Amino acid sequence: MSGSWLEAVAEKAGLRPAEAELALRKRGIVANRPLRPARTLTIRRIAFKGEKRGTAHGSIDFDWSELTAGVWAVTSQRNLRGKSSVLEILLWALRGSPKGLQDDVRRWLSWVCVEFDVDDQRYIVEFAVEERVPRGTLARRRLSGELDGLDRFMSNDGFEAAMSRFMMNTLDLDPITAMQGKEDQRQIVEHGWAALSGGLYFGGDHKQLLGDVQMAGLPARMLQMYIGLPWATTVMQAGTAKRELEQEIEKASRSAKAAAADAEKARERIDRELQTARKLLDSFSQETGTAAELERLAGEVARLSPIALELERRLVRTETEATELERLAAKDERAVRDLRENIVATQFFNGLQPVCCPRCETRVSKERLNRESADLSCSLCAEEIPIDEMEGESDGLEAIEQQFAAAKAAADRARAAVKSLVDRSKVSSGELDKARQELSKAATSATFEDRRKAELDVARLEGALKEHQRPVTPEISSPDLTLASAAHAEADKAYQAGRGDILERLNTEILSLGQRLGVQMLEGVKLNTNASLLLTKGGESTSFGKVTAGERLRIATAVALLRVGQERGLGRHPGLLIIDSPAAEEVSPDDLTAVLSELQAISHETAGLQIIIGSANAGAIVEQLGEQWCRAAIGDNYLW
Repeated sequence: MSGSWLEAVAEKAGLRPAEAELALRKRGIVANRPLRPARTLTIRRIAFKGEKRGTAHGSIDFDWSELTAGVWAVTSQRNLRGKSSVLEILLWALRGSPKGLQDDVRRWLSWVCVEFDVDDQRYIVEFAVEERVPRGTLARRRLSGELDGLDRFMSNDGFEAAMSRFMMNTLDLDPITAMQGKEDQRQIVEHGWAALSGGLYFGGDHKQLLGDVQMAGLPARMLQMYIGLPWATTVMQAGTAKRELEQEIEKASRSAKAAAADAEKARERIDRELQTARKLLDSFSQETGTAAELERLAGEVARLSPIALELERRLVRTETEATELERLAAKDERAVRDLRENIVATQFFNGLQPVCCPRCETRVSKERLNRESADLSCSLCAEEIPIDEMEGESDGLEAIEQQFAAAKAAADRARAAVKSLVDRSKVSSGELDKARQELSKAATSATFEDRRKAELDVARLEGALKEHQRPVTPEISSPDLTLASAAHAEADKAYQAGRGDILERLNTEILSLGQRLGVQMLEGVKLNTNASLLLTKGGESTSFGKVTAGERLRIATAVALLRVGQERGLGRHPGLLIIDSPAAEEVSPDDLTAVLSELQAISHETAGLQIIIGSANAGAIVEQLGEQWCRAAIGDNYLW
């Protein structure tokens, strides 16, 4: 870890640097890493095979190879000719999980192969597809042409995990951590390659400047990581750990306060009863029996009293413990019930059978309904019904049911102990009562009996009061919270000091690129660290999400991150941009040609930049890029 930062954190936490470093690592907090060159990701080949089914028919055999850095395009003269599917299959191979690949296309596929370079090293992802499930390998190709197997996968989850491990390590990326969940139940989650790869893809709507996930401020953290802002990762890690520790302490503090409040109520009740007992005792005369038998009986009462008192104390403690365990068991039972209700509700709504589209009121065909039953493919949108998620819910239900069963068993044992103590206490009280009755018979005065009872009541209540006057649990604190807070404060200080003019430089680059990409009347941009982009356009201030050229500004931002990162030696963006339908904002062919021309110029100016475009404007695309840079479907033809 960085020496001066670690020493400052250790001093604030009152630890030796070695102790602080070990504790920070346990909490997932590491110092800012030294500057290192970003890795370059370049697609070299996209190939896939299969057989079309249903109304479509024919074999699938697509192979596009010898790609390099620069601007490439898959294009057609009409929509729905397979261009987006080429990009989606490429994303599936790179991410390990599909992003928007159509379910029917995925079922048609039988084999996929994507080759790519990371810097100068060639890698190959190749897999067979059986009933939409990928089974294959990730390998490295030597200069001799031989392959070294790096990983194997036999399922959807296995594929995603394999590509995430590989890409995060090979591209030297840091995972993004965050706290997510309901209040008081938040847990640390880690966003890896599936989320970070959103910084490479541009298609569909453009609500977020980077990626397509707003949760936990992910676009802002992606921005900070891809541009390589110093200490940004450490600030994120320390902030997440700090919030987790604060939640733990808050929960423990509430429990301690509730226990203290219950103890205070019990103490006040016992004190009132004790004052009443003392007044009653003071009202009696001090006459006592003088016979030897009276003294013996009094001694017997004195012997049995502490036994009964101790049993009562133990009964109070055990009753309190049993009540707390029953409260915890009830809480777990509610959690089980809530989760069951959620599963039942999900199954209920999944079990509904729509008869028509809610948008256009077209009736759902019998064929689609049959396909939903056979393939678990939604009869409306054709997306896969998430049975795996329900299975995951069942696993979660089983775990929390086991937790409830354990809590219920502990509560039952405690309640059984209470019953045993009640029985023993009754026996002890019976023996004591019997001794008192014998003493009463021997006593010559009814006042003596009353006084002795009052004495016993006072002794009992004094003991109970003493039991409830133990020191209240002190305020809960955590050395780890002190350490995480110190780490966050010192990292934020270093972050503020180290970012310098990076954002200003990014603003200049985004403005220039946006103007070059044809964003009309763009006069100024201001990119904030929270990934919000404020614009000055036509003399008015506006925001990224309100302009029609938002997709081109997303592209300009991504290219700016890459270029400024290369310029400063800071960034982590791998230099690959996949753009679906850059003309989606209804630009004219001339405008599209201008955008393509600028993208070509930008790619020539930016080392390692590769842009792969999907567009339904084949004429303008091929004319501008050249046939050797395109895979085009002319007329009614399909790309594959």
